[in-house]
Amino acid sequence: MKIDAHTRGCLLGLALLAAPTPAGAAACGTGLNPILMLATGVAFGLYSPGAAAATSSNGTVTVTCTVVLASTLPSFTIALSAGTNGTFGQRKMAFGTARLNYNLYTTAAYSTIWGDGTTPTATQAYAASSGLSLTTFTAYGSLAPRQFTTPGFYTDGITVTVTY
Repeated sequence: MKIDAHTRGCLLGLALLAAPTPAGAAACGTGLNPILMLATGVAFGLYSPGAAAATSSNGTVTVTCTVVLASTLPSFTIALSAGTNGTFGQRKMAFGTARLNYNLYTTAAYSTIWGDGTTPTATQAYAASSGLSLTTFTAYGSLAPRQFTTPGFYTDGITVTVTY
C-alpha cells in the first residue's frame, strides 16, 4: 500500500487522518488501523547569496499508527519526489522564472540525496522488528551558496510516498 502526500513548500506538510479504532481491532497498516504520515517543511529562512557556506535547515516525516498504544508499525520505505524541477541532481525552488538550487539529504553529512531510490538517491526505511508505533525521519536541507538571483519567496513541491 502507498500513502502519497503533496503540498507546496520546500518539503511538504500533510497529514492523512482516519477515525480511531478500538485497541487491538486491527494491525497497523490495515484499513481498520491505517498508517498516518505527517511532514513538516524545510524552511531556509532569509538567504544571503554572498555567504560562502550553504544554508541548511531540517524538516521531518513522521509515520505513526492510528491506534498508537495498540499497534506497531509494519516495515515501510519513504521516498521523496524530485520536485517541480524533475531531477534529483539539483532540486530547484522557484520564484516566478527565477530558481535557487537546493537538495534534501538522508543525513546531516549531506552525502546521500533523499529521493526515490534511483541513482544517485536513497529512500528511508523502517524495519517492523523495531516494534515502534511512531517514528520520525529528518530531511536535511541544503541551499547552495553564492546564488545571485531575484529576491523573493522561493518554493518547491515535494511528494512524500510511504510504501508498506
